[in-house]
Amino acid sequence: MEFPNEFQNQCISMVQKLIEIKAARFLITDPHMHKKGFVSLNVENEMEEEYHRDLEHLDPMHPSNFENSDETVISSNTVMQHKNWLKTIFYQDFIKPYGYLHLTDIFFRNHGKIIAILTLLRDENLPEFSADDLNTLRKIQPFLEYSLNSIYIPARISEREYVRETYQLTNRELDVLEYALTGADNKTMSKHLKMSMPTLRTHLQHIYPKVGVHSTSELIAKILRELNH
Repeated sequence: MEFPNEFQNQCISMVQKLIEIKAARFLITDPHMHKKGFVSLNVENEMEEEYHRDLEHLDPMHPSNFENSDETVISSNTVMQHKNWLKTIFYQDFIKPYGYLHLTDIFFRNHGKIIAILTLLRDENLPEFSADDLNTLRKIQPFLEYSLNSIYIPARISEREYVRETYQLTNRELDVLEYALTGADNKTMSKHLKMSMPTLRTHLQHIYPKVGVHSTSELIAKILRELNH
């Protein structure tokens, strides 16, 4: 499979054809891979890293707030009044400095658990997401969710099993490898894998000889080359 994943890129492209957006980010999580598979349109890695490092716990639209609901599409103007959104620390310290104003999230679930989030952003030159915009997104959400669960996730799990069998990696080593493939630095990997930096480095040092490489860059290049073969 290509990386960044073609499925996520095509989803963003589909949305662009239906409603006007300034930027988008598609983040996939599955039961084995933690947060990974980040693909974006006009969203820099710096913004994504800052979100997970400093602002995630302040996000009023965080998926954990909707895990037990039936919501599939939410927006900054439906979770609260727009004037209240503008007063949030999340907007003032994070969204506004990057030049955005309106947000919409599309949730995708697997057995009731949110496994992916497609975030759409608009700046001050575009109107807030309308009821028609949100209804349009709700109509395509079931198809995208079905595709994600029937095609994308099984393929990623298949890749994981291939790497496991080929290089005899442990489950935790596979977690480290899969997060490394996203291009995350060691600090980010350590945080999201919930392990100390020394433990992370130890896992990487165990992975290198098993795969036959000497660095993370060589590791990423070799694994992606094999998966794309």
